[in-house]
Amino acid sequence: MDEKALNSISDPTRLRILGYLADRPLTNTELYKKFRNITYRESIFKSLKKLKEAGLLKREFKEKRGYEYSLNFKEVKISNNLILKVNR
Repeated sequence: MDEKALNSISDPTRLRILGYLADRPLTNTELYKKFRNITYRESIFKSLKKLKEAGLLKREFKEKRGYEYSLNFKEVKISNNLILKVNR
């Protein structure tokens, strides 16, 4: 894992996003609902952008759902066990 990827997971919100995406792909709206009482929507969007720029996420447009985010296991080789240990 390179330095950019390591820096991107230093934030607790971004680490939680990775934990949620370890279960299944989610849209930005679905992710925001999981954080609704914790943080602002803009914070989620910024976190998604940083994770995508670091190569940890893939983003795909889905008809009627908008953008769906998923983990990018091929490029980053993150251990599924590490992400699942994140405290949700």
